[in-house]
Amino acid sequence: MTTNRPAAAQHYLLVQVDGTLTSHRDTFHVMRNKIDQGEGETGMEDIPNFYPVTAYHYVPFDNPEQQRMNKVANGIFWELSKPDTDGATPEHFELYEQPEPHDPQDRVIKMRGPVVFCARFDSLSFTHADTIRAAHEQALKRLQTKGWI
Repeated sequence: MTTNRPAAAQHYLLVQVDGTLTSHRDTFHVMRNKIDQGEGETGMEDIPNFYPVTAYHYVPFDNPEQQRMNKVANGIFWELSKPDTDGATPEHFELYEQPEPHDPQDRVIKMRGPVVFCARFDSLSFTHADTIRAAHEQALKRLQTKGWI
């Protein structure tokens, strides 16, 4: 199997179905094996207005409904997908995609099994990792308050 992914190790965060968040530095193939659940395919969900961070997850062919929903990873996606209300733009904005118009349905996602938050074609920056960790804390609090976990 060929891939356009770098062979070098990259930093990413892994969210287990139980909500555990861990930091890793591995090659793309090792990262992929951590979410691999057998026969299926992987998917990358771009996080609106949080380029280049993406949620990398696995969708089994047999019956994805049988695999446990990763409520915490979905909550992190929700937190990170908030619209940029203050108009702040990242440094070197011309290198990033233009922010998309806000549609609340774009924040609703149903990833199952372990989920990786990584940067496309590179390591997560410390700033992105810290933002994801903060979103993890917010998602846990919100889900616990609602009694969903």
